[in-house]
Amino acid sequence: MKRFLSGITPSGDGSLHIGNYLGAVRQFIELARANECFLMVADLHALTTIQDKKQLSHNIETLVLNELALLRGFLTEEEFKKIIFFRQSDVAEHTELQSILNNVTPLGLIKRAHAYKDKLQGEVSEEDVNMGLFCYPILMAADILLYKPDLVPVGKDQKQHVEITRDIAGRFNKIYKNNVFKLPEPYIPEEVAAVLGTDGKRKMSKSLGNVISIFEDEEIIRKQVMSTYTDPTRVHATDSGHIEGNMVFAYLDFFGESGKVDELKEAYRKGQVTDVEVKNYLYDSLMKTFVPARKVYEELKANPQKVKKILENGAEKTRAVASQTMQEVREAIGLTNAYSLSNASGYLTIDEFSRVEMRVGKVIEATNKEGSDKLIRLVVDFGPDFAKASSGEGSTRIIFTGVREFGYQPSDFLNKQFFFVTNLAPRRMMGEESQGMILAVDSGSEKKPIFISADEMPIGARVW
Repeated sequence: MKRFLSGITPSGDGSLHIGNYLGAVRQFIELARANECFLMVADLHALTTIQDKKQLSHNIETLVLNELALLRGFLTEEEFKKIIFFRQSDVAEHTELQSILNNVTPLGLIKRAHAYKDKLQGEVSEEDVNMGLFCYPILMAADILLYKPDLVPVGKDQKQHVEITRDIAGRFNKIYKNNVFKLPEPYIPEEVAAVLGTDGKRKMSKSLGNVISIFEDEEIIRKQVMSTYTDPTRVHATDSGHIEGNMVFAYLDFFGESGKVDELKEAYRKGQVTDVEVKNYLYDSLMKTFVPARKVYEELKANPQKVKKILENGAEKTRAVASQTMQEVREAIGLTNAYSLSNASGYLTIDEFSRVEMRVGKVIEATNKEGSDKLIRLVVDFGPDFAKASSGEGSTRIIFTGVREFGYQPSDFLNKQFFFVTNLAPRRMMGEESQGMILAVDSGSEKKPIFISADEMPIGARVW
């Protein structure tokens, strides 16, 4: 199993089209089935071009709904759980690492970046380029390096940014003589490296008006399909038509049934089928493909708390990984020392403590973990209310506790209620994930943890 990280910026109006699906989301879906996936809504990157509060907020909300609907529309519940889906701005370590990487990144490297050079080749002068756009590759490097992925799924036009990320990571490791960062590789399936729009000339883009939407009203999608470029040399329906460069068939190769598409291609070459007929088949194929996603979209749109819970879960898991990386970075560069507050105090701030979720859980299974002389494996039930609040994850969690060395046995926990922390990032233990932590108090001189009974409290009750 490998680790992947990728993200989509909420540019345009935040909505996704079939070009986004083919060029990015489809890869996320395939990768998620067999790998560890971090998928990010790159909302901080949108600040380079969107500086209107309402527009940015709308774009972020739209993209979150669109992407989640596609992921959940094509993946099973178990497959979706493998994805860590989060918003970039919910993890402060992204901007902290960017600030540090600024100091090891040569100016010349960033001046060669396509995003910057493309702006200068247009009508924008160098004095009008904001620093957010100029430093875009450094923030992207921070996004990637925080999670130490093996591969980064990107479009062909983003390959250079992964190469810049590798350069920055290599310089950091060399300067500080510490291999903190893994050098990731770009992942670019050649057949969808660049998806042309309905005009058949330029990359599919909302701003160019050459898209086919996924979640718009059916009539809007039908009009977009009907405007798709076919064969301009074909004057009459009975004329032989060209398949090459014909965008309707280019899309049908992905969305149509292969046997039917082959038949249509043959008939089109012989002048036995009209443009309208093949466009109607494309429309029907698209609607059939995205029926599950469109249904999920409506469900999520009507349940914003469910969406928020998914983002909260993702943020918790990403913070756990990102904070560990930043600890390594600070130690490598010398920010961690005898006077570091994190070393001098073990205190949580009020804000940090407020994010700790504690609930009453009942242990319904308890067994010694095979292969360990310390771990006891607990299956803990937190009740139906917890199941509703946990976005379909169910009412039970597997939680390990390493207390056999203190004389505890599974029978000390079975069918009893205790207090648990339920919003910790999962931790891999002996081939399984521990999804929380049982609370205990120090017994003092005996140096043995004591677990506080919660048998008189309702299962799932939160501790405030």
